[in-house]
Amino acid sequence: MRKVILTIAALGITFAGFAQEKYVTSANMALGKNPPDYAEAKENIDKASANPETSVKPKTLFVKAEVYFGLQQTDKSRTATYYQDATAALLKLVEVKPDYETEGVNMMLVAAAAMYYNQGIIAYSNKDDANRFTTSAALLANVIKIRELDGGKRFTQVGSNPRIDTVMARTRMYLAFCSYYNGKYAEAIPMLIAAKDNPITKLTYVYEDLIDAYDKQKSMDLELATILEARAAFPSDQGLRNDELNYYIVTGKQDELVKKLEIEAAKDPKNGELQFSMAIVYSNLANPKSGDKPANRAELMSKAEAAFQNAINISPDNGEYNYNLSGFYNNQAKDINDQMNALGSSAAETKKYDALKPQRDALFNKALPYAEKAYDLLDPKSGSFKGGEKNAYFGTLQVLITIYSIQSKMDKVGPLRAKLNAIK
Repeated sequence: MRKVILTIAALGITFAGFAQEKYVTSANMALGKNPPDYAEAKENIDKASANPETSVKPKTLFVKAEVYFGLQQTDKSRTATYYQDATAALLKLVEVKPDYETEGVNMMLVAAAAMYYNQGIIAYSNKDDANRFTTSAALLANVIKIRELDGGKRFTQVGSNPRIDTVMARTRMYLAFCSYYNGKYAEAIPMLIAAKDNPITKLTYVYEDLIDAYDKQKSMDLELATILEARAAFPSDQGLRNDELNYYIVTGKQDELVKKLEIEAAKDPKNGELQFSMAIVYSNLANPKSGDKPANRAELMSKAEAAFQNAINISPDNGEYNYNLSGFYNNQAKDINDQMNALGSSAAETKKYDALKPQRDALFNKALPYAEKAYDLLDPKSGSFKGGEKNAYFGTLQVLITIYSIQSKMDKVGPLRAKLNAIK
């Protein structure tokens, strides 16, 4: 009797398996309708997938992938994720029977990789999502997972396809960006290196992120090596040029910075930003924070003045350039004014005071037109400043208040002081 019962039980399991397989057949038939009935197909394949007897059978997994990819195509919403269930079915199918319907499976896997890539880029670009880089990385990781199936050998028949190669290269590049923007610099660096070494993604902004990642890691030697490599690859790129100049500024290598600036300015004489940078560097060298004036200060000041003038000649309507030249003259005038205020009332000191006054006034008079030009350029932008314009506007007001006060033009000082206090 026990043997009979066991046989009946086994037959019952077999019948249950057949019962579930009919759902796979029904799902397949629904797909074959014109047009396909995806709702009916989904209802049937979900039943087959819910039963342990048929859930991991190759045919079930294959049909489920077809059904869910079909649903993805019919659902026009950007948030549809049917392709993810389809991909999970395909990956399981590859695991349980790698050679099942290889051509069809591979076609769907390539489609899955494309969908994960597209959704990953959409997530990356979604600035409203505070976790967009994490979300993007999780999606893009599936592109790599699909491509590396069977140790990367599954798609060998595809060969070197430019479109696929591009997608894979850009996927790895965006994964590097996700790590970088999440502050995972140690993780990002090898991926950024791979990206800049790939001709497809050898791009300026890849280099810029790698340079910054090295900077964040305080790997200054590697940072400089990468800067030099990037400059050789993209010699005319302004961003990379600024990275190089900033490196020398941050590391305090002023002499090398001056040489670089002079070389770059000679190559690009119409670049106002380079002239402005040179002016700032020359001025800083002439007036070190230590207070110890260099022996060649007069020469450096002369070079700074010439570079400021060149920058303004190239870009006359740049408020920051005009302000900085006014500040250059104003600071010299204030130094003389401080000397005058420190003098006593003796005949000798009065004579010295009288000798210094025209020097001071001449410098204030040099500063004034540039300060007024900077004010005219920057004041209309109040409330919508960009970059360093706000600081330039603040400094311009200070210069004008100083000069107008010296000139006893108090009717002009009051309104400017009100604007200055409003900024504070």
